[in-house]
Parts: sequence; C-alpha cells; structure tokens
Amino acid sequence: MRFDFSGFPLGNRGFATAPMAFCEPAAIGAFGGLVELAMIETGNRRAREHWQKVQMQNLLAHAAQRSPFWRARLGAGRPGDAKLAALPVLSRPDVLHQVATEGALLGPRDGIAVQPHSTSGSSGTPVKFFISDMNVRYNRMRSLAQYFIEGRDPTLNRTRITSLPVAAPQGFTVEMSDTWLGDLSPMIRSGRNKHIAYFHPDLKRLRKELESDPIGYMVTPPRAVETLLGEMTPETLKRAGTAMIVTLAEPVDPALRREFEAVGIPIRATYSSEEVGPIGMECPHRPGHYHVASSNVIVEIGRDGAVEVDGARLGRVLVTHLHSYATPFVRYDVGDVAQLADRCPCGHDGPTLSHIHGRGKGLVKRPDGRVQTFYMKSYELTRVAAFDEFRIRQTAPDRMVVEIARAAPLTPAESDGLRAVVARHAGESIAVEVRSVPTIDWGEDTKRLGYRSEVL
Repeated sequence: MRFDFSGFPLGNRGFATAPMAFCEPAAIGAFGGLVELAMIETGNRRAREHWQKVQMQNLLAHAAQRSPFWRARLGAGRPGDAKLAALPVLSRPDVLHQVATEGALLGPRDGIAVQPHSTSGSSGTPVKFFISDMNVRYNRMRSLAQYFIEGRDPTLNRTRITSLPVAAPQGFTVEMSDTWLGDLSPMIRSGRNKHIAYFHPDLKRLRKELESDPIGYMVTPPRAVETLLGEMTPETLKRAGTAMIVTLAEPVDPALRREFEAVGIPIRATYSSEEVGPIGMECPHRPGHYHVASSNVIVEIGRDGAVEVDGARLGRVLVTHLHSYATPFVRYDVGDVAQLADRCPCGHDGPTLSHIHGRGKGLVKRPDGRVQTFYMKSYELTRVAAFDEFRIRQTAPDRMVVEIARAAPLTPAESDGLRAVVARHAGESIAVEVRSVPTIDWGEDTKRLGYRSEVL
C-alpha cells in the first residue's frame, strides 16, 4: 500500500492557512468521510459484514427502546440477538402507522436535527416519515464518493437537469456555481456546477444553454434525456462535452443506453429510494448490475411475491437502512423486484443487484399472466402530436389508457398515431385508449411518471 497524491487533482489553495495546521477542517473532514465510505464498500468483506451486523444491532436496540411499535415487532429477548431474516417485512402502511402514532424516534435531547420527509407518491399514496441530518449528509457524501470510487475526473463540469414547475419565459431556469464538491473545495479541483430546472421548455433555447458550457457529467432522470432528444442527438450532446450521463429515479431503456454508448457516452444509473437513500450503484464494467451501497443498507430478496420478467425469476427487494434512527426501515419492501447475487461478475466482492424493476414502473402484465418490460420514449409521442404532458396507465391486463394534456383537442389522425405508437410497445393483446384532456390530475404524485401499471 502506498499513499501518493502526485496525480491527485489537489487545488492550488488546497491546504490550510492557519498556523500549525495542514488542511482546512471542513475539507479534510469531508475527505475523511469519502475514505470511510470507500473503505467499507471496497475493502475487507468480513470487516464490512461485521460492521453491518453491529450497526444493525445498534439500530434495533434504539428502535426497541423508543418505540412500542418496534418492541412488538422484535418480540421478546434482546433486540441485538434478533435475526434479520426472521423479522416481519415492513410495508408502507406499517410505516404510516408507526409515524402517525409515534412520530420521530429522535428528539431534541439526541442533538441530531430531524425533519419530515415523504416519497413522491408515484407508486400510490406518499409515505411520510422522518430523516435525520446524518441521512442528508450521508446521501450527499455517498453521491460524491462514487466519482472517486470509480475514478471519474472531478475537474469536469457537472450539469444537473430536473423537471420542476418553474415560471420562466423560456420554460427553464439556470443556476451556476464554481464547484460541485461542496466542502471538498478548494482542497480538490472541480469543474463548474450548473443546475437546470425545466417545465415545458423551449428546446431550442435549452439546447443553446447546454452548448454554452461543456456539460461534463449530466445528472438527470432518463425522461429528461428523452426530452432533450426532441431537439438534440447523442452526437450533438457529445460535441457539447457530455462525458457521462448519471441517471436517477427511473429505469433506463436499454435502447437509449445503446444509442449513447455508440457515440462514447456511458450511462451510469443509481438505484435509490426516497425512504432509504442509495441502495446500489451501477457497475462500470457490467451494465445492469448494481453494487449494493453496503455503507448504507442491507438488501435481501423476499421469498414470496416472486414474478418472472422476460424469463428471469425476480423477488421483492427488502431493504434495511442502517442509519434510519428517526424512522426505522428494517426489511422494508421498497416496491421493486430484482435478483441478488453474492458478488458481481466484474469481481467486486460484495452483494450485487440485477434485473431491477419497479413493480408499477417499467413493467406490463399481459392477459396470459406474463410480466414484461415496457419502455416508452416521450419523443416517440411528440413526433406524432404536440402536447404539454402525457401519462400512460395500465388499468387492466388487457387495457392501457393514454392521457394527452393540451389546450386543443387531438385530431382523429393524432389520436390514431398516438394509439399506434403505444400499441407497438404494448403488444396486440392490450387495447390502447387515447384521451385528450386539458390537464392531468397527478394528485400527490410529484414525480409525474410517464408510465405506471395499476395491476402490478
């Protein structure tokens, strides 16, 4: 083992100016946090699993001490002796009940700030719960750690693109800052940070904005990439300086991945949930395989509720969040299905998820009972008709409803064209109904997913 920072992108003002000091406290603290996470997730497996076991025991002891709900679930005996696989699965209604009756399990005397949080509601009723300041800091630090674990160049720009209801003449807003490394700056040099929030954007003006600075790492949900493809191509995004696309929140269409990899832009997905934060990071060598974020969670696959998707046998993803002291998540059913292996085909010595699918997102159930993947690119629809928003819902095994929101009703030709596009993906066994509506009632669904199955 050899420490050598000669090739490390240290900043020209990276060290302390105070007497008898080497590094700025905030910067070295953040750097130490990165090292801790990398050691746990890439180091000695036995040490990692021992750490996880102790952290789980700490969490269960805390939950049993503070919560009648959890004492009942853990049963008699010492909480630290409980076997994880023997505990009941935690459902969304369970979380709602615990939070409603007991509130947060951290209080003012604990000296840790707590705040309410909730899921988007994209899979049904939002789950409201509590998170601690440690969870916020961990999520931010784990996102940064992946760049260093994978050896990505931090001196490139980062461009974050999100869909938010913004009021701007061009349909998007832009915020700039000199760094995206937070407290690690100025110890480590980084590119600039750009955040674009859009809602019904003028795509030509958005393209001009993206081409005004090298994009670097584009961090965004796949649907934003699909929106951009209404005006740009993978080749033009490559010329605009896109080094990598880091996707969030939604599954990536394999065809979309192939389009970008063909021009030298890799796509790297992050598997996470609002309730627990990072769950897995996509392997840079084996796309579709996700190294479990072992510094944050323990992942199991449930024995019941298995489904077969495109020939692969998948089970329910159960997650234990090791740092969920405000609202414990132990064996929590996140609403997805996947396969879990003991290690990655790339050689990574740690649990690895693959074939991840949201039960209500990206899957379609056919009348014969088969479950298959369903990917629908937004630009396939915008090529047929102009509209503000769309939503596709599978309401029965043999039926899909397509809602198209715009002021003027669809013409018969537009309706037929949209129906044909969706039917091509859905298959002959599923009837497609197209509805023209002034607005879409999203309810409490803040993610506004373009597709959701209501039968899975």
